[in-house]
Amino acid sequence: MIQRLNVNTEVLSTYIRNSNTPIEYLRQKLPNIDKFLKGELEPTFNQVYALSKLINIPTGLLLLKEPISASSLNVDFRTFNSELLSDISSELKDTIIEMQEKQEFLKEIVENECPFVGIFTFDDDYSDVILKAKELLGNEITRKRFDNYRKILGQLGIFIFLNGKYKDNTHRPLNLNEFRGFVLSDKKAPIIFINQLDSKTGQFFTLIHEFVHLLYGDSDLFDGEDSKKRSKTEAIINSITAEILVPKELISDMFDNQIDIRTSLDSLSRKFEVSKFVILRRLYDLSMLSRKDFMSLQNELEAEFKLIENIKKNSGGGNYHNNLLFRMDSNFFNHVNNAVQQNKITYTDAFGIVGVGYKGYKILSRGG
Repeated sequence: MIQRLNVNTEVLSTYIRNSNTPIEYLRQKLPNIDKFLKGELEPTFNQVYALSKLINIPTGLLLLKEPISASSLNVDFRTFNSELLSDISSELKDTIIEMQEKQEFLKEIVENECPFVGIFTFDDDYSDVILKAKELLGNEITRKRFDNYRKILGQLGIFIFLNGKYKDNTHRPLNLNEFRGFVLSDKKAPIIFINQLDSKTGQFFTLIHEFVHLLYGDSDLFDGEDSKKRSKTEAIINSITAEILVPKELISDMFDNQIDIRTSLDSLSRKFEVSKFVILRRLYDLSMLSRKDFMSLQNELEAEFKLIENIKKNSGGGNYHNNLLFRMDSNFFNHVNNAVQQNKITYTDAFGIVGVGYKGYKILSRGG
């Protein structure tokens, strides 16, 4: 059975009008275009995708609830130091639209829903959220936690993408100071996006942070919340994330205040595979460290972080083959490739949906 999309006819009309594409031309390419515009027939994803190519805009724009412009696009999500942004770059805007496009494709393909998405409200007890998260992720602290949790979340039906640039365009890098990640909540196709320019420990924190957002069914996108409410929400999410990553019971048993604090920060961050910042904040929040020591050590870590970042800026970009396999969600690619094999979409369509060219698609097809 073909699944059709409930799109806003005003959105379709607005972007067609803005493109200056003759309606007669669109009628030749899409015989049902008039029915789509009148709301008499809902288009399929493939038809929306085809229309976007004809009028030369990202497919995701046609799937939004209302027309937007670059100046009116407003988002709140995980930023550096949990700050809120009032304006965003074109790279971030286009990345959000790209992920929305991927999500709409998946919603047409995926059959089962994720029962855990949106099961909590912010009125629920934090401990219940933590218990559910640990039930889904497992309680064991293993090595390579990021890889293990990413695999578990993928099995749960969450699609996880990483990138340090817009699609495959090396001339459009993302800005780590602007954001560290975001999530698009949906029962059938929840998506987590992580800024790959972040450190490995930062990527790990973002992964779990955005997963917790999904438990609340919170996308952080176009929600119109005021900054005070959003800051409170982020504080709740961060507290729950910290307990999942660094359980109170474990760190209380492992922390020895007789050992040099810097040595402890190093060993504990390695044990839990999180940043020293996370360990430091955890010790302070659990009243295991004075405010004076906390502030002093935080300043030291910030200086250390800046030094490491300067070194990273002068390093190479890594292996394209391995990087592409790492940043692309394998389950998502399999859905796209299956659609190609079943003649539901063309290879050209698939390149656009995945966001790579022929070379990249071949790499993903071969896998690891």
